[in-house]
Formats: sequence, structure tokens, C-alpha cells
Amino acid sequence: MNLKCFLLFAWVISLASSLSAQQPATDTLNLHEVVVTTSKTPQSLSHLTQKMDVIDAREMEFMISGNRNLSELMLYKPGAFVSALSRNDANWGSYGGIGPKYSTYMLQGLPIDAFVDPMVLDLNAFERVEVQRGPASVLYPNYLSQDFAGNQSPLAGTVNFILRDRTDQPLTSVSAAYGSYNTLNGSAFHENQIGNLHLMGSLNIEKSDYTDYGSPGSWLNMIDNPEYQKTKLFVGGTWHLNPEKNQKIDFFANQTWHSGDAGRPNRGFKHAYSLLHFGYSGDITDKLGMGLKLGYRNYKRSSEEDNFHLNDLSLRETDDVNQSILPVDLYLTYKSGKISRFIVGGEFQLANYNTNALPVNGVETTGNDAQVSQFGIYAQEELTFGKTVLRGGLKYVTVNNDIALLGGSAPVDKKRSWDVVLWNAGMKYNANENFSPFLNVGTSFMAPGLKSVGGTVAPGDTLTSGQLPNPDLKPEKGTGLDFGFDYRINPATIFTARYFYYGIDDAIVENSVRNNGTTSQSKSVNAGKTIAKGFEMELKQRIGGSLQWFANYTFFQTEVANRFDPDQDGSNLPFVPDQVANFGLTAWLPWQITVSPYIHLAGRIYDSSSKSGRRLYSSFELLNLDIHKKISLSDKTSLVAFVRFYNLTNNRFEMPWQFQDPGFSMMAGVKATF
Repeated sequence: MNLKCFLLFAWVISLASSLSAQQPATDTLNLHEVVVTTSKTPQSLSHLTQKMDVIDAREMEFMISGNRNLSELMLYKPGAFVSALSRNDANWGSYGGIGPKYSTYMLQGLPIDAFVDPMVLDLNAFERVEVQRGPASVLYPNYLSQDFAGNQSPLAGTVNFILRDRTDQPLTSVSAAYGSYNTLNGSAFHENQIGNLHLMGSLNIEKSDYTDYGSPGSWLNMIDNPEYQKTKLFVGGTWHLNPEKNQKIDFFANQTWHSGDAGRPNRGFKHAYSLLHFGYSGDITDKLGMGLKLGYRNYKRSSEEDNFHLNDLSLRETDDVNQSILPVDLYLTYKSGKISRFIVGGEFQLANYNTNALPVNGVETTGNDAQVSQFGIYAQEELTFGKTVLRGGLKYVTVNNDIALLGGSAPVDKKRSWDVVLWNAGMKYNANENFSPFLNVGTSFMAPGLKSVGGTVAPGDTLTSGQLPNPDLKPEKGTGLDFGFDYRINPATIFTARYFYYGIDDAIVENSVRNNGTTSQSKSVNAGKTIAKGFEMELKQRIGGSLQWFANYTFFQTEVANRFDPDQDGSNLPFVPDQVANFGLTAWLPWQITVSPYIHLAGRIYDSSSKSGRRLYSSFELLNLDIHKKISLSDKTSLVAFVRFYNLTNNRFEMPWQFQDPGFSMMAGVKATF
């Protein structure tokens, strides 16, 4: 770790600790009483066999997102390596040491796109984030995204964004901020309660000149600032249908417009993202409950491409991607005891994927045109015998591809389908209030995504940036296992340790196959048998109401076993660091000042599983600092002045696909709440 980074962080810890030492210590950590929704219905953490972390609204307020991407909330969690490429690009990285697509993202229990939706959604909409680690493929489905790295599986866990659902009184907040790169941000949020109906809405607009985020010699080749404008608009609500509030309807609609350029005259982009959610959950009887969730996601991306590879900045073509996904989940829950429950349900997804290219003075052509559907039936039993919690579940899944065009041509096999049975099991023993060991195991299945199969550039094209096709991709099957324990050292301190193992047959990995000054190309390949294993440790403590801090460390070990390809055999999985560590604290100081420094340290990564063609990326550290000053004007009115420092050490570390963190930046502003 960089010495100046360490000294600055140590000084902030020392200052915050000395100031907060004047406050009495109280028990503000609780292993058991936090209620989460990981098993479709609310229950306490002590009844879950899987490891679960909850990021609440108070914690989210002080976490800095340098790339305006909600995936960065997971940056400081054990087992995660988050790599949001820029403010204009998708989230990448890895979860559980096996790549970016093995931990699904959800909104209210329905899947969303782990690569795109975190940069689309507004933090103001959410009450908390539930981060579950370990196999979860029975109760929760794969997400049928055909773009970026393709389908996404909950083999290594899930990230569930939970909406705000109630307020005691009307609340309005407006904020304005200005920062580096001539960045302007303004937002307005309002929530109100009318009887049993809670409503909320928000508008957020950000404009920026931004700055070059390509590494030296990168194919991005920016000659000007990559300016952008992003507008986020959402409305949502919860309607409690009875006074007991055990039946409710929730709805949410989000629209995001994102436009700008990639730093050259004819490299503009114009994207639009739509998300709809409707849900019902409630008790039919004292023992029987039901839930229904419906969703719609639409991703429209339009990007200009120039002739830079020919030393010509004129417009070459405009590429469009249009993807829509409809997820549905219907389930019943039966309480067989005070805590035990049986869950049975069915899930469905329908995805449409279409890509087009419009050359200058040419005719628009279609590259990929396909429809994918997925249907599953699942059942899970959760039993509690005294201090022991047992969990077991089965799921039958069928996936169907109906492909009209793939890579611009009609494929030989227009229809493909797969049928598979998945299972998982878990156990937890609540030995006492302080010690709880757990064990989980489960399986997964993923068909190859259509972008991985059909690509975005033609075979043999060495000049155009994009994804090379691989029509011979096979589906991948995985098995995951983890075990560990939670231990309360004292009323305010918790230590957690967890070992994890994931083995995947025919794992599909994204390899960087060509990176030079003008072109960046990737290709999806089956990497044979891949193994990712490691361990994580975390220590968390809260001291009174004035200080909370955490530290965690994760070690990863990955290996590719492919006896048919010596170049991959014995290699490492791409984009997985050998180790990750995080430290952070929030101190509530006198005069209503809050200070929150966070540091993230990541080890080395490779960009390919090819031993002869891979590139090694150096380790790096990232230090962020958030400072808030609150001014209470009345019981209902307050002002908050804030300043957020991102990447205090100005570390311009390289990231996948020849992206680079642009270094230090800051935002300062004011938020009024009334």
C-alpha cells in the first residue's frame, strides 16, 4: 500500500477515534434481529444459512461513487472486486473469484442487469441493499441478458436493492453540487404518505466535461473531453392493503437518458434505459402467503463509430442495440412452524435481443435478432430445530433460444434448448447469541449469451473494436460451496470468516485477444474446468452512536484446467485479483460533522486466460473521503454541506479493456431537507 495513503488514513482514524472516545459505547450491532427478504418473505438474519450483509440508507449516504455506479456500494464488501470502467461505461470485475456474471443483481427480488442497471438507478429510491454471498440458484433465476458478458447467475450470491416503502411525514430534499471536470449535479426528491399509500419520486440531472479515461496507448484514443449528460427520473410507491400491513402492492418506474461522446467528433452515444416493477405480497391465512412480481427492462444503446483505424475521424456507421427483458415470479409460502417455512413457485423470463448497424450512405443491416425464454419451477424447505436451521431446495429450468439472425446470418440451428435440474442446501447452527457457524452448497447452469456467440464484429476483422463471434460455445455448469461463522466478540464487535469454492465446467470467460493503439477486441471462450477458491475475514465494530468501522480481507486462488489447450491449462481466470482488502469508518463528530474515509486495495489481475497472450495489471489502492456538515434549522428543516474526495492519492490505475481511472476528483454541494 502506498505510504502516503496509509499515513493519511491512519491520521483520520486517529482523529476520529480520539474525538469519539468521549462518547459512551452501546450495542448497535445485531446479528439476529435485522429483517431481510432473501427467502421471499421477511425473516431475521439468524434464520438464514447464507452469509448476508445489509447496507442501510445511513451507510449508503457516506459512500462515494466516483463513477456514479451503484455497484461501487459493493466495492468494500468481502469477496467482491468491482470495476466500474467509467461514468459512461458498464460495471465489470468479479464476485467470488469467478468473474462479473456470477452474482445477480435484483430490485425487490426480481433480476436486473448487473452490468448496466447499477449505473442507471438512483440511490434515493432505496431503503437498503441486501448482499448475500454463496449459492442461491434455486429461489432466484439467472438473468437473460444477451449483451456484454451475457447471462448472469446467482452461483456466488445476489445483490438485492430494496425500495423505500413508508414514511412518517412528507419529506422533500433538493441538492446542488459542483466538482472536477466542470461537473454539475442537481436533484430533487419527494415522498409522502396518503393513508396507507406511500409515494415517492425523484429527478437527478448531471452534466460534465469529464476527462480521458483510457490508458496510455488505449484504443479509446480520446482527443477531447468525453462529455456527457445523464438524467434519471423515477416514481414509486407502496400501498398497504390492510391496517395490519401484511398485504401490500409496490410499484416502481425508472427512466434514464444518457448521452455524450467518447472524446472524438464522431464517437457520440445516446442511450435510454427503462425499468418497470410491480409486486404483490401478503398473507392469505395465518400460515399461507403469496407473492407475485412482474418486471420490464428495456435497454436501447446507440453509438457512433468513426474511421480512426484508417487515420480518418469521419463517421463510419451508427450501431444500435435494443434489448428488452420481461421477468415474472409467482410463489406461495407455507409456515410449518413458528419459523420453518416451505416455498414453492414458478418463474418466467422472456428476452428479445436485436443489433443493427447503419453505415454512412449505406443500408441498415441486422447483426443479431433473437428471442430467449426461460421457465423454472422451484421448491425449498427451511426447517428450524432448536438452534439448528436447515435449508434444501430443487429447481427445474428450461431455456429456449429462437434465433433468426446471428452475426448477420441465419444459423444452422435456429432453435436450441436446454433442460436442467438445480439444487442447493444449507445449514446454520446458532450455538448461542455470539457464535453461528454455517454451511451452504448449490449448483448453477448458464447458456451462452447471444453477444458471446454472434459477436459484434465479423470473423477475421482485425481493425474494428468489439466482440469476436464464437458460435461453438457450450453452456456452463457450476457448483458452489461455502462455510464459515459469525462471532460476536463483544456487544459492539463482530468477526466473520468464510471459505468459498466454485467449480465450473466449460466456464465461459471473456478474453482480451487484441489490444493496440487503434483496436480492442475480446472473445468469449470455454475455458475448460475452472476453479475459484479462497477465504475472507471481516471485523466490524460500532462504538456508541459516534463511530463505526470495518476491515476485511479476501484471498482468491483461481485455476483453469484444460487438457485440450496447453495455452490455457494451468492459467488463471481473467479479471480476478489475487487478494482484496478494505478499510473504512464513519465518525459522527461534534458540531454535527460526519467524516467517512474508505480505502480499497486490490491485487494483480490478468486480462485473459491465454498464458501466451495475457497481460498483467498491477495492484492498486483507492482512497475516498466524505465530509458532511449538518445545520439543523428546525425540527423538520436542515441543510447539509458536503464535500466528497475521490481517489485522494491520484492513483491512475489501469482497468480491463484498456480503461484507466482518471485519478483525483471532488464534488462539493449543499442539500436541503424539509
